[in-house]
Amino acid sequence: MDKYLKSIRNGLYVILAIGILTICKVTSSVSINLILSVFIFLMMLPFVTALEKIHVKGFIATLIAILLIIIIVFLVVWFILYTVNQLLSIIPAYTHRFTFLDAYLMNLIKSMRDVEDADSVMKLFNIDWANTLVPILRSVSASAIEIAKNAVVTILLAVFLLLERHTLIPKIAAASPNKNNPEKASLMLDRINRQVSKYLGAKFILSLVTGILFYLIALFTHLDLAFLWGVLAVLLNFIPTFGSIIITALTILMAVVQFLPNWTPIIIVAVGTIAVQMIVGNIIDPRVQGNQLNLSPFVILVSLSIFGYVWGIIGMFLAVPIISILQIAFANMDSTRGIAIMMSSGSSLKRRMKAENRGRKEKEYDDVLFPQGKTT
Repeated sequence: MDKYLKSIRNGLYVILAIGILTICKVTSSVSINLILSVFIFLMMLPFVTALEKIHVKGFIATLIAILLIIIIVFLVVWFILYTVNQLLSIIPAYTHRFTFLDAYLMNLIKSMRDVEDADSVMKLFNIDWANTLVPILRSVSASAIEIAKNAVVTILLAVFLLLERHTLIPKIAAASPNKNNPEKASLMLDRINRQVSKYLGAKFILSLVTGILFYLIALFTHLDLAFLWGVLAVLLNFIPTFGSIIITALTILMAVVQFLPNWTPIIIVAVGTIAVQMIVGNIIDPRVQGNQLNLSPFVILVSLSIFGYVWGIIGMFLAVPIISILQIAFANMDSTRGIAIMMSSGSSLKRRMKAENRGRKEKEYDDVLFPQGKTT
């Protein structure tokens, strides 16, 4: 009977998760502001708490955090507009580069297969890059007002959360279903705040290092839009796996368009950017972060796909912190602890099993050398 009820409960959990994701997708224009405000609150809370510890009044600390949020949002909007304007200004200058690249690729294709009827790769694949790219860039620039409006709503939500920070955790603890242990909810929320803050802080530092290195590589090779590639490397590095691949591919593609047929700077850009991603992502990042998140790579990739579908590119940025929060919440409830275990990387379980197997083998070895009933 208990197994039957457990199966029903697990099925209801799945239906609930699908229902929540569906609602978030349908109401994405509203829900994305809400989820962003929560993460801004989580990022600003340690900063505000640190200011209060050095005897800065709560209202002043909150005001400083609000000003910092406004500055960050302003810089993001400015960067979007700056990038669009830079790209719009450089497109006419790159017309001859695209023409040359088109002819170069066409000759390469003709050397491998018979395409006598075609004299252009753009025509062969029906690509009109100018008439496609320019309207997209102008639409992004025109949507800056909409971005600013959403930013204002998000900031206001984050501000109210900061103003209620001293009563928020007690209210959640009081509303917790675990009435016998109200401190458990407070401890869980504190752990969520610390883990997400540490992850975002470490990720920002590593992303900043990656961005600076990309910028220096672009400067060294005289690659156009060096500042753009550096900033994009910082931003896209927050998207696990896919972000690193995207920014590296874009930078190399830009080098090909700009420098072909001179392969030396292209090779330098390719080797340099790939080496940076390999060293920072595969060597430095694991040493800095360690097993802090304890999340399965498969779960991370699935979450990127799901939240990317629900909230677009912003969902991909928030995917890892969201599932980290869910894992902590699941681990603190008996009914969902199994889900938290399945979401984990399993490294601690693997070490435990190795230790148990080693102990079992040592015991078997002792039984062979010193059988029961015999003494040495």
